[in-house]
Amino acid sequence: MKTFALVFFGLVTSFCGHHSFDSVSEAATGGFGDQTEQINKTVTLNPGANVSVSGINGFVKVETWDGNSAEINILIKAADRRTIDCKPMTVVNTPDSLIIKSEDIKECKQSWGRIRHEVTLKLPRQINMKVSGVNGEVSIGQITGEIALSGINGKVTAAQAGFATNISGINGGVSVALMKINAQGLKVSGINGGVDIFVPVDINADVDIRGINGGIDTDLPVNVRGEITRGQLIGTLGSGGNKISVSGINGGVRLKRS
Repeated sequence: MKTFALVFFGLVTSFCGHHSFDSVSEAATGGFGDQTEQINKTVTLNPGANVSVSGINGFVKVETWDGNSAEINILIKAADRRTIDCKPMTVVNTPDSLIIKSEDIKECKQSWGRIRHEVTLKLPRQINMKVSGVNGEVSIGQITGEIALSGINGKVTAAQAGFATNISGINGGVSVALMKINAQGLKVSGINGGVDIFVPVDINADVDIRGINGGIDTDLPVNVRGEITRGQLIGTLGSGGNKISVSGINGGVRLKRS
């Protein structure tokens, strides 16, 4: 039986800079998690805006809707005020971008692990989204643009995205539904858990699934090339086209119709 050693680098993303928020509230009663900071902000994003979330020690939950406003709600918990000050959360936005990230203040000692984040977002559907360096579960609602996921220590669910080019370094199961495979193709690699990929039944794509430490299941009409072996499926969907590449998975793979 094959085994896979998955090494995750950069789960903590370091940044430096000034931060400010539209609404900030605090409470302190002395125990771990009783020192809190709440960030609430609403911004407007243009269709096709790029959204990035990184350096989060906790869950990320993204709901989407048909409007153009983005609602940002972040709860930060720590044992003391200094810990929060040493790892501030920043929210930077323009009409075409939204960046949410934590920072490390160089003068402070390492505070990762003594701080927790709860990130809840309500975003427009017409966006591109990148999530990286998250120590917690990630769930994302329907979006029409690109989704990119990497360096996540937790289960990942993406209800639907226009397309994805890279999903890698996930310590947990992955479930993602895509409307298409673009010219760059889709590469899924380094996943410690099962992988579910949902695509339209009439999609044209090349399929290259190999190096899987688990079963492969599909209800799509794959024209198989070569021998069918455990942990490998190579062939085409429809007339073939842009590639779906899956490798280095410590779990089963399901390629299903959406």
